[in-house]
Amino acid sequence: MWAYKLLLAAGILICLESFLILRYGLSKVSIERSFDTLHANYGQSIQMIEKISNNKLLPVPWLKVESRIDSGLKFGLQEDLNILHEEFHISAFCMLPYTRIIRTHNVKCMKRGYYHLKSAALTARSITGGNSTVKDEETDAKLYVFPRILKMPELNLPSHSWQGDRVVRRWILEDPFIRAGVREYTTTDPMKNINWKASARFGDLYVNQYEPTARHRLMILLNVDTKIDQWTITDEPERVEYGISLAATVLEYAFLNLIEAGFGTNAFLKNMEKVPIRIAPALGNSHRVIILENLARMGLLRCVSFNALLEQEIERNSSHMDYLLITAVVDGEMEDRIRLLRGKDNAVEICRI
Repeated sequence: MWAYKLLLAAGILICLESFLILRYGLSKVSIERSFDTLHANYGQSIQMIEKISNNKLLPVPWLKVESRIDSGLKFGLQEDLNILHEEFHISAFCMLPYTRIIRTHNVKCMKRGYYHLKSAALTARSITGGNSTVKDEETDAKLYVFPRILKMPELNLPSHSWQGDRVVRRWILEDPFIRAGVREYTTTDPMKNINWKASARFGDLYVNQYEPTARHRLMILLNVDTKIDQWTITDEPERVEYGISLAATVLEYAFLNLIEAGFGTNAFLKNMEKVPIRIAPALGNSHRVIILENLARMGLLRCVSFNALLEQEIERNSSHMDYLLITAVVDGEMEDRIRLLRGKDNAVEICRI
C-alpha cells in the first residue's frame, strides 16, 4: 500500500511540476545582452556579456536559450554553448530560484557590418521533458564593425596631383606641409626637422621651414555597381568591399591630417529608407565616427545610379572641392558629368577598383 501511495504522490508531483512549468516556467525569466563596446575595428576581439535571470521562487530545471547571430561575429568555444552552421547559438541551463547566470563571450569581428541582437528564444521544459513552453525575449545589443583599413601597398590611388599647378594634395603626402626653406633651430623643434646640409654649411643647426598647402575639402564618392546598367546586387561583392575599405582608409588618413572629408554613395543603409548616403565634408572625431558607422551599415545594393549621384553633386554647385570617385566602371555619361564637376572649379580623380 505504501508503495502505491508513494507512486501516486510522485505522479501528482510530476503533474504539478509540469503544470507549473507550463504556466509559470518562463515568468520572470529574462535575458540581457550587451557588447563591451559600440564600435569595433575589423579583426578586433571584443566581449559580449550575457545575463540570464530567474527572478521567482519556482526553479526552471531545464532552460534552453536559442538565437541567431551573424557569422561575421566569431564566438570562442565554450562548454555550455553549441553553435550550428556558424549562426545558430544554443545553450542549456538549470535555473534555481532567484539566480542569475552571467556569461562573457569572446567575439572576433570577422566582417564589416552593423550587428543588432534583437531577440532570443527561451524554452522551459519540465523534469520529464514531456512538457515545455516557449517565448521570445527582446534584447538590444548593438555593434558597429568598421571596414578593414588597408595598408599602403594595397592602395590603388591616383599618383599625380589633383590640382595641376598647385601643391600635391595633403592627404597623399606623409607630411601635410611643403618645405619653404630653412631657419635657425630652436629647442621646440623636433630632431627630424633638422636640415643637416644647411647646418654644415652655416656652422649652426638649421631646420626645414614648412608652409601649409591650400585648404580644400575632400569628398569621396563610392559606386557599388560593378557593371554598366546594373539593377541587382553585385555578383562581385569582394570588389565592392575593397572599395569600402579603400574609402575608409583614405578618410582615416584625411582626418588624421585635419582635412575636411565627406562621403557619399549610391547605396543605402540596411533596414533604413532607400536614399543615397551623403555626408558633407567636415572635421572632428564625431564626424569621423558618423561616416564609419555609415560605411559599416551600408549594403551592396544601389538605390540610384552613380550617374544620378553625380548629377546631384552638380546641382549642389559645389566649388573648390576635391572629389575622389571610387568605381569599378566608367562610361561616357559619367565622363560628361565629371567634366561638369571640373568646370565648377573642382578637382576630380577616379580610382578604379
